[in-house]
Amino acid sequence: MMKKMAFFIVFPVCFFGADCVSLANKYHAPNPASKTITQIERWVKNRVEVPQDAALLRECLISGAADNPNQSSYAGKGGTL
Repeated sequence: MMKKMAFFIVFPVCFFGADCVSLANKYHAPNPASKTITQIERWVKNRVEVPQDAALLRECLISGAADNPNQSSYAGKGGTL
C-alpha cells in the first residue's frame, strides 16, 4: 500500500514541469509573475473545470506568483527586494 502511495506522489512530481507548460498553454494561463496568489486562485477557480488540471495548474502558477514569499519581486514593483 505504501509503495502505491509513494508512486502516486512521486510520479506526478517527475513530470511536473512538462505538465505545467502544457496546462498553461491549454487553458491560456496568465503570466504568474504579474498576478498575486489570490488572483491566480480566482482565475483557476473560474476557468479550469477539470479538478486534476485545476490542482496542478494552481500549484504551478502559485509557485511563480508575484507575491509568493519565495520570489524576489512583487506585482507592480519591477525591481527586486
